[in-house]
Amino acid sequence: MGDSIGQRIKAKRLELKLTQNQVAEKLFVTQQTVARWENGKHTLPVKAVQDLSELFDVPTAYFFGEDQIIMRRFNFFAFVGSIFVNFILFWLIAIVLLTVLLTVWGMLGAGLAAPVVIIWQFITAAHIFDIGRLMISCGMLLMSLVVIPIAWKITCYIGCILKAYYRYNVNSIVYEVIPREANDDYRK
Repeated sequence: MGDSIGQRIKAKRLELKLTQNQVAEKLFVTQQTVARWENGKHTLPVKAVQDLSELFDVPTAYFFGEDQIIMRRFNFFAFVGSIFVNFILFWLIAIVLLTVLLTVWGMLGAGLAAPVVIIWQFITAAHIFDIGRLMISCGMLLMSLVVIPIAWKITCYIGCILKAYYRYNVNSIVYEVIPREANDDYRK
């Protein structure tokens, strides 16, 4: 098999009648990343090859053939980039997203508890009963019940994206797929 990994990805994707966007969504990467893989402009992390083999239902060896090998090698530039991206930007983004998600979930929890709090305040005589406050709190309850499934899906999706992004970048530090010719040059 003389095809490159990118050509094999494209051939298998077309055989399964998938678009680059569909493959990207299933792997939680961008469509541009899949296009770069197919054009040979970007080296795939080993984890991406494993995910593609599961998606396409082929062994990982399908992508490598005879002209490609997997070699463990420390990649200094990927390490430096990963320190900056994964350990600084990734965590800053994760902290911001976590803060926003916790705020959203806190507001939803407050919306769920609002009618109970209004009734509890009336029972304990902490506040006089006001039908307007009760109606507003019931509206908050209904809004929370509608938004909870949406917030849950968004939370799960963000978690999957962050997990895939982190996994692909960390694996690029140690694992690298290189052509056999480049491997021969490396050994000299």
